[in-house]
Amino acid sequence: MTATLQHLASGEIVKSRLQLIYFKHIRKKYVKPISKYVKSRINLTMPNFLLTTSWDDGHCLDERLADGLDGCHLAGTFYVARDYIESRLSEAQIKALAQRHEIGAHTVHHPDLTAITLDDGRCEIVDSREWLQQVTGQAVSAFCYPRGRYTPAVRQLVADAGFSTARTVSPYQMAVVDRFAMPVTMQVYPFPLRPVNSIRARFQPLQTIRPHLATLKLPLMALRSWPGLAEALLRRAAQVGGVWHLWGHSWEIERYEMWPQLARVLALAGEYVQNGSARAVTNTELAHIIFDDQPAQPHQSQPAPVPYA
Repeated sequence: MTATLQHLASGEIVKSRLQLIYFKHIRKKYVKPISKYVKSRINLTMPNFLLTTSWDDGHCLDERLADGLDGCHLAGTFYVARDYIESRLSEAQIKALAQRHEIGAHTVHHPDLTAITLDDGRCEIVDSREWLQQVTGQAVSAFCYPRGRYTPAVRQLVADAGFSTARTVSPYQMAVVDRFAMPVTMQVYPFPLRPVNSIRARFQPLQTIRPHLATLKLPLMALRSWPGLAEALLRRAAQVGGVWHLWGHSWEIERYEMWPQLARVLALAGEYVQNGSARAVTNTELAHIIFDDQPAQPHQSQPAPVPYA
Protein backbone atom coordinates (compact mmCIF):
# COMPACT_ATOMS: atom_id res chain seq x y z
CA MET A 1 0.00 0.00 0.00
CA THR A 2 1.34 3.42 -0.90
CA ALA A 3 0.52 7.02 -0.09
CA THR A 4 1.44 10.42 -1.55
CA LEU A 5 3.25 12.29 1.22
CA GLN A 6 1.95 15.38 2.87
CA HIS A 7 2.46 14.19 6.45
CA LEU A 8 -0.98 13.69 7.99
CA ALA A 9 -0.65 17.30 9.12
CA SER A 10 -0.75 19.11 5.82
CA GLY A 11 -3.95 18.67 3.91
CA GLU A 12 -7.07 16.68 3.13
CA ILE A 13 -7.48 13.13 4.37
CA VAL A 14 -9.20 11.10 1.65
CA LYS A 15 -11.04 8.12 3.07
CA SER A 16 -11.30 5.11 0.74
CA ARG A 17 -11.67 1.37 0.78
CA LEU A 18 -7.98 1.06 0.07
CA GLN A 19 -7.38 3.00 3.30
CA LEU A 20 -4.93 5.47 1.78
CA ILE A 21 -3.84 8.82 3.21
CA TYR A 22 -3.28 11.41 0.50
CA PHE A 23 -0.98 14.31 1.21
CA LYS A 24 0.11 17.36 -0.77
CA HIS A 25 3.75 18.14 0.04
CA ILE A 26 4.65 21.83 -0.10
CA ARG A 27 7.66 21.22 -2.33
CA LYS A 28 7.08 18.07 -4.37
CA LYS A 29 5.02 14.92 -4.57
CA TYR A 30 6.35 11.47 -4.04
CA VAL A 31 5.19 8.10 -2.83
CA LYS A 32 6.02 6.60 0.57
CA PRO A 33 4.84 3.36 2.20
CA ILE A 34 2.55 3.75 5.16
CA SER A 35 3.93 2.17 8.34
CA LYS A 36 2.14 -0.59 10.19
CA TYR A 37 1.38 1.94 12.92
CA VAL A 38 -0.48 4.24 10.55
CA LYS A 39 -2.18 1.33 8.75
CA SER A 40 -3.56 0.01 12.01
CA ARG A 41 -5.25 3.33 12.69
CA ILE A 42 -6.71 4.12 9.26
CA ASN A 43 -10.33 3.23 8.71
CA LEU A 44 -13.41 4.67 7.09
CA THR A 45 -14.23 6.66 10.22
CA MET A 46 -10.78 8.18 10.69
CA PRO A 47 -10.81 11.70 12.22
CA ASN A 48 -10.53 14.61 9.81
CA PHE A 49 -7.66 16.25 11.68
CA LEU A 50 -5.24 15.96 14.58
CA LEU A 51 -5.57 18.25 17.56
CA THR A 52 -2.74 19.04 19.97
CA THR A 53 -1.83 21.69 22.52
CA SER A 54 1.43 22.74 24.18
CA TRP A 55 2.29 25.01 27.07
CA ASP A 56 5.66 26.56 27.84
CA ASP A 57 7.86 27.28 30.87
CA GLY A 58 6.34 25.03 33.55
CA HIS A 59 4.48 27.66 35.60
CA CYS A 60 2.47 26.40 38.57
CA LEU A 61 -0.71 27.51 36.79
CA ASP A 62 -0.12 24.71 34.31
CA GLU A 63 -2.11 22.52 36.69
CA ARG A 64 -5.16 24.66 35.95
CA LEU A 65 -4.49 24.22 32.24
CA ALA A 66 -4.27 20.46 32.69
CA ASP A 67 -7.65 20.43 34.46
CA GLY A 68 -9.17 22.30 31.52
CA LEU A 69 -7.68 19.92 28.99
CA ASP A 70 -8.85 16.86 30.91
CA GLY A 71 -12.37 18.23 31.18
CA CYS A 72 -12.52 18.62 27.38
CA HIS A 73 -10.83 15.29 26.53
CA LEU A 74 -7.78 17.06 25.07
CA ALA A 75 -4.07 16.29 25.23
CA GLY A 76 -1.27 18.64 26.21
CA THR A 77 2.51 18.73 26.13
CA PHE A 78 3.94 20.83 28.96
CA TYR A 79 7.46 22.15 28.31
CA VAL A 80 9.30 22.78 31.58
CA ALA A 81 12.50 24.80 32.03
CA ARG A 82 14.26 23.91 35.28
CA ASP A 83 15.72 27.26 36.40
CA TYR A 84 13.75 29.94 34.59
CA ILE A 85 10.72 31.14 36.56
CA GLU A 86 10.23 31.42 40.30
CA SER A 87 6.67 30.08 40.21
CA ARG A 88 7.70 26.86 38.52
CA LEU A 89 5.90 23.61 39.20
CA SER A 90 7.54 21.62 41.97
CA GLU A 91 9.13 18.31 41.07
CA ALA A 92 6.26 16.51 42.76
CA GLN A 93 3.78 18.50 40.65
CA ILE A 94 5.74 17.75 37.47
CA LYS A 95 5.71 14.04 38.27
CA ALA A 96 1.96 14.12 38.90
CA LEU A 97 1.32 16.10 35.71
CA ALA A 98 3.31 13.51 33.72
CA GLN A 99 0.66 10.93 34.66
CA ARG A 100 -1.98 13.01 32.86
CA HIS A 101 -0.18 14.69 29.97
CA GLU A 102 3.19 14.77 28.24
CA ILE A 103 6.16 16.55 29.82
CA GLY A 104 8.69 18.05 27.40
CA ALA A 105 12.09 19.68 27.89
CA HIS A 106 12.60 23.43 27.51
CA THR A 107 16.31 23.73 28.47
CA VAL A 108 17.63 24.44 31.97
CA HIS A 109 17.84 28.25 31.99
CA HIS A 110 15.69 29.16 28.94
CA PRO A 111 18.48 30.84 26.92
CA ASP A 112 18.31 31.87 23.29
CA LEU A 113 20.09 28.81 21.88
CA THR A 114 21.22 30.80 18.85
CA ALA A 115 23.11 33.27 21.05
CA ILE A 116 25.24 30.84 23.07
CA THR A 117 27.98 28.39 22.10
CA LEU A 118 27.07 24.96 20.81
CA ASP A 119 28.75 23.38 23.82
CA ASP A 120 26.64 25.44 26.19
CA GLY A 121 23.57 24.70 24.09
CA ARG A 122 24.28 20.98 24.26
CA CYS A 123 24.44 21.16 28.05
CA GLU A 124 21.17 23.09 28.22
CA ILE A 125 19.42 20.55 26.01
CA VAL A 126 20.86 17.34 27.41
CA ASP A 127 20.73 18.35 31.08
CA SER A 128 17.09 19.44 30.84
CA ARG A 129 16.10 16.06 29.40
CA GLU A 130 18.05 14.09 31.99
CA TRP A 131 16.56 16.13 34.84
CA LEU A 132 12.97 15.64 33.66
CA GLN A 133 13.47 11.94 33.09
CA GLN A 134 14.76 11.61 36.63
CA VAL A 135 11.81 13.61 38.00
CA THR A 136 9.08 11.85 36.02
CA GLY A 137 10.55 8.38 35.72
CA GLN A 138 9.54 8.48 32.06
CA ALA A 139 11.29 9.02 28.74
CA VAL A 140 11.18 12.65 27.62
CA SER A 141 10.75 12.76 23.85
CA ALA A 142 9.64 16.33 23.07
CA PHE A 143 11.70 19.52 23.15
CA CYS A 144 10.72 23.16 22.72
CA TYR A 145 13.21 25.81 21.58
CA PRO A 146 13.16 28.81 23.95
CA ARG A 147 11.47 31.67 22.10
CA GLY A 148 11.26 29.33 19.14
CA ARG A 149 14.80 30.19 18.03
CA TYR A 150 17.12 27.63 16.51
CA THR A 151 19.68 27.07 13.77
CA PRO A 152 20.49 23.91 11.79
CA ALA A 153 23.29 23.24 14.28
CA VAL A 154 20.95 23.65 17.26
CA ARG A 155 18.39 21.43 15.56
CA GLN A 156 21.05 18.75 15.23
CA LEU A 157 21.92 19.04 18.93
CA VAL A 158 18.29 18.28 19.77
CA ALA A 159 18.21 15.29 17.44
CA ASP A 160 21.50 13.98 18.85
CA ALA A 161 20.17 14.33 22.41
CA GLY A 162 17.59 11.62 21.74
CA PHE A 163 14.41 13.65 21.31
CA SER A 164 11.69 12.54 18.89
CA THR A 165 10.47 16.02 18.01
CA ALA A 166 11.03 19.73 18.68
CA ARG A 167 8.48 22.52 18.62
CA THR A 168 8.95 26.05 17.32
CA VAL A 169 6.63 29.07 17.44
CA SER A 170 6.13 29.39 13.67
CA PRO A 171 2.45 30.40 13.56
CA TYR A 172 -0.66 29.74 11.49
CA GLN A 173 0.43 26.35 10.19
CA MET A 174 -1.56 23.18 9.74
CA ALA A 175 1.30 21.19 8.20
CA VAL A 176 4.36 19.58 9.77
CA VAL A 177 7.21 18.80 7.36
CA ASP A 178 10.13 18.62 9.80
CA ARG A 179 9.89 16.67 13.03
CA PHE A 180 12.49 18.94 14.67
CA ALA A 181 10.80 22.15 13.54
CA MET A 182 7.16 21.54 14.48
CA PRO A 183 5.13 24.69 13.87
CA VAL A 184 1.98 25.81 15.67
CA THR A 185 -1.42 27.00 14.53
CA MET A 186 -1.90 29.84 16.99
CA GLN A 187 -1.00 31.21 20.40
CA VAL A 188 -3.29 32.07 23.28
CA TYR A 189 -2.48 35.77 23.33
CA PRO A 190 -4.37 39.08 22.96
CA PHE A 191 -5.41 39.63 19.34
CA PRO A 192 -5.60 41.61 17.05
CA LEU A 193 -3.60 44.16 19.07
CA ARG A 194 -0.78 43.52 21.54
CA PRO A 195 -1.23 45.21 24.95
CA VAL A 196 1.97 47.27 24.66
CA ASN A 197 2.79 50.98 24.38
CA SER A 198 4.68 50.87 21.10
CA ILE A 199 2.33 51.55 18.19
CA ARG A 200 4.40 49.42 15.84
CA ALA A 201 4.56 46.49 18.25
CA ARG A 202 0.87 46.81 19.00
CA PHE A 203 -0.04 45.87 15.43
CA GLN A 204 2.44 42.98 15.22
CA PRO A 205 -0.22 40.23 15.50
CA LEU A 206 -1.97 41.54 12.40
CA GLN A 207 1.31 41.84 10.53
CA THR A 208 2.18 38.26 11.45
CA ILE A 209 -1.06 36.74 10.19
CA ARG A 210 -1.30 38.85 7.04
CA PRO A 211 0.86 36.57 4.80
CA HIS A 212 -1.26 33.56 5.78
CA LEU A 213 -4.73 34.98 5.13
CA ALA A 214 -4.98 33.85 1.51
CA THR A 215 -3.98 30.29 2.36
CA LEU A 216 -6.12 29.98 5.46
CA LYS A 217 -9.20 31.48 3.76
CA LEU A 218 -10.54 32.91 7.00
CA PRO A 219 -13.47 35.32 7.25
CA LEU A 220 -12.48 38.83 8.26
CA MET A 221 -14.77 38.57 11.27
CA ALA A 222 -12.41 35.92 12.65
CA LEU A 223 -9.76 38.61 13.12
CA ARG A 224 -11.72 40.45 15.81
CA SER A 225 -10.34 38.40 18.71
CA TRP A 226 -8.07 35.47 19.47
CA PRO A 227 -10.96 33.15 20.45
CA GLY A 228 -12.72 33.97 17.18
CA LEU A 229 -9.54 33.26 15.26
CA ALA A 230 -8.94 30.00 17.12
CA GLU A 231 -12.46 28.82 16.40
CA ALA A 232 -12.20 29.76 12.72
CA LEU A 233 -8.95 27.82 12.46
CA LEU A 234 -10.65 24.84 14.10
CA ARG A 235 -13.39 24.93 11.49
CA ARG A 236 -10.77 25.23 8.76
CA ALA A 237 -8.91 22.18 10.06
CA ALA A 238 -12.16 20.21 10.17
CA GLN A 239 -12.79 21.12 6.53
CA VAL A 240 -9.39 20.47 4.97
CA GLY A 241 -7.64 18.18 7.46
CA GLY A 242 -4.22 18.61 8.98
CA VAL A 243 -3.26 19.75 12.47
CA TRP A 244 -4.69 22.31 14.86
CA HIS A 245 -1.99 23.17 17.39
CA LEU A 246 -2.76 25.64 20.17
CA TRP A 247 0.03 26.86 22.44
CA GLY A 248 0.66 29.46 25.12
CA HIS A 249 1.82 30.26 28.65
CA SER A 250 -0.40 29.79 31.69
CA TRP A 251 1.15 32.83 33.36
CA GLU A 252 0.24 34.92 30.32
CA ILE A 253 -3.32 33.62 30.36
CA GLU A 254 -3.51 34.76 33.97
CA ARG A 255 -1.93 38.14 33.26
CA TYR A 256 -4.40 39.01 30.53
CA GLU A 257 -7.40 37.33 32.18
CA MET A 258 -8.00 34.96 29.29
CA TRP A 259 -9.19 31.90 31.24
CA PRO A 260 -12.91 32.26 30.31
CA GLN A 261 -12.08 32.70 26.61
CA LEU A 262 -9.72 29.72 26.71
CA ALA A 263 -12.40 27.58 28.35
CA ARG A 264 -14.72 28.38 25.44
CA VAL A 265 -12.10 27.48 22.83
CA LEU A 266 -11.12 24.24 24.56
CA ALA A 267 -14.77 23.26 24.90
CA LEU A 268 -15.27 23.67 21.15
CA ALA A 269 -12.08 21.72 20.43
CA GLY A 270 -13.31 18.99 22.75
CA GLU A 271 -16.56 18.74 20.79
CA TYR A 272 -14.59 17.86 17.66
CA VAL A 273 -12.82 15.10 19.59
CA GLN A 274 -16.03 13.80 21.13
CA ASN A 275 -17.87 13.59 17.81
CA GLY A 276 -14.97 11.83 16.11
CA SER A 277 -13.96 14.68 13.79
CA ALA A 278 -10.58 15.10 15.49
CA ARG A 279 -8.11 13.00 17.41
CA ALA A 280 -6.42 14.53 20.47
CA VAL A 281 -2.68 13.77 20.62
CA THR A 282 0.42 14.99 22.41
CA ASN A 283 3.25 16.61 20.46
CA THR A 284 5.25 13.38 20.45
CA GLU A 285 2.26 11.31 19.35
CA LEU A 286 1.73 13.81 16.53
CA ALA A 287 5.31 13.38 15.35
CA HIS A 288 5.03 9.58 15.48
CA ILE A 289 1.84 9.58 13.41
CA ILE A 290 3.19 11.97 10.79
CA PHE A 291 6.62 10.48 10.38
CA ASP A 292 5.70 6.77 10.53
CA ASP A 293 7.66 5.93 13.67
CA GLN A 294 7.15 3.51 16.48
CA PRO A 295 4.27 5.09 18.36
CA ALA A 296 3.88 6.27 21.90
CA GLN A 297 0.80 4.89 23.63
CA PRO A 298 -2.33 6.79 22.49
CA HIS A 299 -3.26 9.59 24.84
CA GLN A 300 -6.01 8.82 27.32
CA SER A 301 -7.45 11.94 28.89
CA GLN A 302 -8.39 11.87 32.55
CA PRO A 303 -11.74 13.07 33.91
CA ALA A 304 -11.57 16.46 35.60
CA PRO A 305 -14.12 16.94 38.39
CA VAL A 306 -12.95 20.50 39.05
CA PRO A 307 -14.59 23.19 36.83
CA TYR A 308 -12.15 24.93 34.51
CA ALA A 309 -13.47 28.49 34.36
